[in-house]
Amino acid sequence: MTNKPTPSDLLNEAGDDLTSADATITDVLEGYAQGGFSSSFVVTDEAALECVECNTVSSAAVVKMSSLRRLEGESDPADMVAVVALTCPACGSRGTLVLGFGPMATEQDSDVLKALRDHRGDTKAPGNSAHGETTGDDAPRD
Repeated sequence: MTNKPTPSDLLNEAGDDLTSADATITDVLEGYAQGGFSSSFVVTDEAALECVECNTVSSAAVVKMSSLRRLEGESDPADMVAVVALTCPACGSRGTLVLGFGPMATEQDSDVLKALRDHRGDTKAPGNSAHGETTGDDAPRD
C-alpha cells in the first residue's frame, strides 16, 4: 500500500519561509497567471474537477498538481484557502483552483485536496508559491 499524502501533509509543505506572508489571493492568482497558469478549474458536486477551457470533468486523482499555495485570512486565521496550480489531463490547459481547507471546507473541497496528484517537484511553478513569490535561487538578485 502506498502512503498517499493527506491534505495536512500537502499544506504543511507550503513553508512560510519560501512565500510572502502578506500575499493576497489576488496576488497569488496573478502570480500563477504570469507563470502560465491562466485558466481555471471548478469543483463539481461529485468532488471532481471541471476544466473551464474544454469542459472536461476529471477525477482529481488524474489531474496534475504543480503547485499549492496556502493562505489564511489576516483578520480571521480560520478563513483558510489553498490555491492550486493544475494541468488538465484532457486538453493540457494550465490553470488554478481555489479550495477551502480546514474545519470550514466543504466535503467536496476536502475530497479533491486528498485526491490530487502531487507533482510539485516539476519546474513549471515553484512547489509552494505562485510565480515570482519565491525567495530561493530563482529570486531576483540586486
